[in-house]
Amino acid sequence: MQHEIDDIDKRILNILQEDATLPLKNISEQVHASVATCQRRIQFMMDSGVITKQVAIINPVELGFGLTTFVLIEMEKQNNAMQDAFERLMNRLHNVMSCYEISGDFDFLLLVHAKNMEDYHRFTRDYLTFENNVRRFKSQFVMNFAKVGTKIELD
Repeated sequence: MQHEIDDIDKRILNILQEDATLPLKNISEQVHASVATCQRRIQFMMDSGVITKQVAIINPVELGFGLTTFVLIEMEKQNNAMQDAFERLMNRLHNVMSCYEISGDFDFLLLVHAKNMEDYHRFTRDYLTFENNVRRFKSQFVMNFAKVGTKIELD
């Protein structure tokens, strides 16, 4: 369900997407609203699902995850139960950053961080197998992080 947000909400969201650690006082000054108004609006957007998380974004390479891969997955069988089981498995795996069901020749697109090729190879052997309903997969290795972002600019 889509929620109606006004210009103040949009300005709050733009600020939070840049730095969610800013004190409410700073946010309220920037959007020209009271601290109480900003606090109430942020809480409403959290409760309604507009804001899903407030997190720190880290550099995987700086923490020893030197291999980032986009993985295209083709399922062996395409039924709800099998696809739901695969999604649940991917949700449990800490090195799977994103799992998207997609259209086209493949069924899923994963974003995977691994420490190195050996670590990634272990991941493919353990989880991208026929036992997990995977017919085939195609790995696309990230050569350079030209742009990485999460912000949706709201006008």
